[in-house]
Amino acid sequence: MKQDKTQTSSMTSDEIVLYDKEELMANSRALFDCTPEVIVGALQGDSETMYEIAYVNQAVQNFLQRKVQE
Repeated sequence: MKQDKTQTSSMTSDEIVLYDKEELMANSRALFDCTPEVIVGALQGDSETMYEIAYVNQAVQNFLQRKVQE
C-alpha cells in the first residue's frame, strides 16, 4: 500500500512517495538487493511506519557497512 505525501517549499513542490515497511520488506530483493532481515536491522529503533525508498536504501547501506562489535 502506498501513500502520497506532498511537500511544498517556497520555490518548488516535490512529491514524496511513502511505502509501508512490510511492502518494502516483501520487495527487498528487487529494491535493495538484500533479504528482509537486513531491512529489519537497518530500521531497528525507527518508530516510523511509512518510508521513502531513498531513506531505506541509505539506511540499508549504513547498516551493511557497520563494523561488527565483539
